[in-house]
Amino acid sequence: MKHTLAVVMAITVLCGRVVAADIRVPSEQMAIVQAGNGGPEVLKLRTVPVLKPGAGQVLVRVYAAGVNPVDWKIRMGWGRPPSSGATIPGFDVAGAVAQVGPGVTGFKVGDAIFGRVGPIDGGVNGGYAHYALAAVADIVVKPGKLTFVEAAGIGVAGSTAERMIERTQIMQGTRVLITGAAGGVGSSAAQLAKARGAYVIGTASARHGAYLKSIGVDEVIDYTQGNIADRVKDIDAVLDTVGSDALAQALATLKKGGIMQSVAGSAPADQCLAAAVTCINNGPPGPGDRAYGQLLAEIAGRVRSGQFKIHVDRTFPLEQAADAQEYNRQGHTEGKIILIVDALEAHRS
Repeated sequence: MKHTLAVVMAITVLCGRVVAADIRVPSEQMAIVQAGNGGPEVLKLRTVPVLKPGAGQVLVRVYAAGVNPVDWKIRMGWGRPPSSGATIPGFDVAGAVAQVGPGVTGFKVGDAIFGRVGPIDGGVNGGYAHYALAAVADIVVKPGKLTFVEAAGIGVAGSTAERMIERTQIMQGTRVLITGAAGGVGSSAAQLAKARGAYVIGTASARHGAYLKSIGVDEVIDYTQGNIADRVKDIDAVLDTVGSDALAQALATLKKGGIMQSVAGSAPADQCLAAAVTCINNGPPGPGDRAYGQLLAEIAGRVRSGQFKIHVDRTFPLEQAADAQEYNRQGHTEGKIILIVDALEAHRS
């Protein structure tokens, strides 16, 4: 069958690289296709072409793919015009390089990698598939300590957290408040802040307390037990992943001259001015921001040094992507949700 998965023979593992005597890439594959915007019913398992890598690109054989809130938000049409076309969701993958495009250096067929994939001009491309195109600037070599399942959980959450840390200038001795600290971005930010020597306070429900302590959070605040600002004061930096009431409460914890960044909303400018704090809106990388691949390389280094780890809340097979998105949409995740694309390879380090 044309969509039969690649045949891999005589595979060995050597220095983070999958060495294969024969990797054959099919012309077609199975993928989750989103047909327009709507509920989970718009996600269907379909046969689609396998794209060829162009200049500066590699084709990734996907073993595991991350599920992020942005996936179901795009599905529902949040912040975007309604779509009637077919797309493949997903931005985070971990797997092996199956083909390299013209002029690509630094990666070879068989290299174990993780990183970001996404829309490619002229083709349907995304992480919820057996094969996906990635720009070489958006992938890095997978640390040997991580399984492919764990590595698939780093991309969007980890890079978002690292960018927040850098934009808010967190360093040794900084008092940081992270709302939604048990989620993918929040738990990543907590570890990255601790690696820089910050004192980290995280909000979460009581059931996440043990997990947050295990990743180094100094104080856990149960957000269900009243206003955060009544229990936390003199914060230097707030990293908000929740928005709404949590954002407003967190703003009141900042001391004068403090700084806040939210990836879930925007604090009113007049309130920021009145509190004498700096509020940074979430947005695409700017002139002072590091590139996506550089952020991932930073995190990979933290993994190798033992300062960063990924906790997988739950896994789903690829064909249950709709269920995985709905589970994520409930908003009570502890760590990451991962799609298993290749069950034979996904749990291997």
